[in-house]
Amino acid sequence: MAAVFLAGVPVTAHAVSPPTPAWPKEHFDPQPAAGDFTLPMPCGGRMVFRRIDTFVGNNWLADQQTRMGYADEARASSEDLRFGRIVGGFSESGKPDRRYYYIGKYEVSLAQYDAVMGKSCEAKGPEGALPKEDSGWFDAVAFTQRYTEWLLKNERAALPQEDNVPGIIRLPTEAEWEFAARGGTKIMPSQEVGRVFPMDGAIGDYAWVGSPDSCNGQSQYIGTLKPNPLGLHDVLGNVGEIVLEPYQATAPGRLHGQVGGFVVRGGSCLTSELDVRSAERHEEPLYDLADGMARRAPFTGLRVVIGGVVGTSQSRISAFATAASSRAAPSGEAPAGATLATVTRALAAEADRPAVADRLNKLASEIGAEMTRRNEIEANGARMAVMSGAILMRNYRQEMNEGDRLEAILPAVAEGNRAQYAKSIEMWRNRARLSGEAYLSLLIEATDNFGPDLLRAQLPRVASAFSYDGSAGLVKMIARFVEQSTRYRAHPPQELNDFLKEATRPL
Repeated sequence: MAAVFLAGVPVTAHAVSPPTPAWPKEHFDPQPAAGDFTLPMPCGGRMVFRRIDTFVGNNWLADQQTRMGYADEARASSEDLRFGRIVGGFSESGKPDRRYYYIGKYEVSLAQYDAVMGKSCEAKGPEGALPKEDSGWFDAVAFTQRYTEWLLKNERAALPQEDNVPGIIRLPTEAEWEFAARGGTKIMPSQEVGRVFPMDGAIGDYAWVGSPDSCNGQSQYIGTLKPNPLGLHDVLGNVGEIVLEPYQATAPGRLHGQVGGFVVRGGSCLTSELDVRSAERHEEPLYDLADGMARRAPFTGLRVVIGGVVGTSQSRISAFATAASSRAAPSGEAPAGATLATVTRALAAEADRPAVADRLNKLASEIGAEMTRRNEIEANGARMAVMSGAILMRNYRQEMNEGDRLEAILPAVAEGNRAQYAKSIEMWRNRARLSGEAYLSLLIEATDNFGPDLLRAQLPRVASAFSYDGSAGLVKMIARFVEQSTRYRAHPPQELNDFLKEATRPL
């Protein structure tokens, strides 16, 4: 140790560590946006997240149904349409009806991965902005473990908390990943089953894909293209993203029971533009049989979430128990009351004491009355859906026809008036677009919530309500709405806009 002298007194000089250099934004946040949530990382790094809201009932057991998959028979064994369940692990002011989670705004970059897993804080060059790739499930889980441990030891206060318990870094579940990738609550129901999230432009503006004018065989810097509706970059293409749970094939409407390797979502630079889709998922084996080591797949990386634990405290555990014991319908589903009433009456018939039989019969009557009330409410909802479907179809037809009419006469309009006519055409097209989205959303929601049979049962009453002069078209439209609902349930089309094209055809 060298010595220096200050006013004749020897002083030992201690070595001072050089300051950690600031990271270039390209390594962690090339496109800052309002609503970003940032966590610190080792080596002076940072990771940016986006909040994903889930809207559920005022009940800790409530969760949200989300659509997953895509209507493509060629991929039905891995991506068939099904429902998932999702709810965030964090709440606003400890209330269960507004919950959310956080997901990485970008794929984990090479600089971020090495900051957590490396042995030094050596500065990265431009390559630090590339996504971490050639990864396996064990690599991804090890990263989340080590990053969480570092945060809990060094930056615990920076983590979001639920019930005074800090969150943790982990891989997303498939439902969390797909819900966020499609656009979450920022899109309409009709867009939830689209091939990709809503895009203002070409797929190449949003996703790096397998073509010479896109990836060209190499992964690309994170965050250089447009984000999805939730502000997430590169959820489609560039590198595939590993999720938490193991792979299962899809049976009709559900996951198959056999469990396999790990799941990679979202496609990569190996995916052609025609194959890019939000439902893309494929299996990678956990181990490489060629060398007996853990599998590391090409063009495969990760995106992480901030989650937590369910039982954050004894009071929260008690709240779950109370919700379960009350038999509240957590997601809005009606209980199987009809079956319960039947069983109760059967028990009454076998009761050995008249008083017990009387109480059971009374209970069965109350259950039956409640079920009648619920069925009436459900029928009313289905009836309103059918009526609304016809009205939205009529609006869409009228708005499209008016836009077509103005376009047809535009060439004959005087030069000085054409700009005004063009504005009118744009206005009618925008109105038609909104009406069309509303119609498709209603069609999907009504089919999923009520089913075609219940919707069809409402036709006579709705037709009676439309029995006034000039309403013949609406009566035909309600029939078309129910017919489209039936076909959607039986065989969902790849392009929902085909239903809109049918809506404009002669009645």
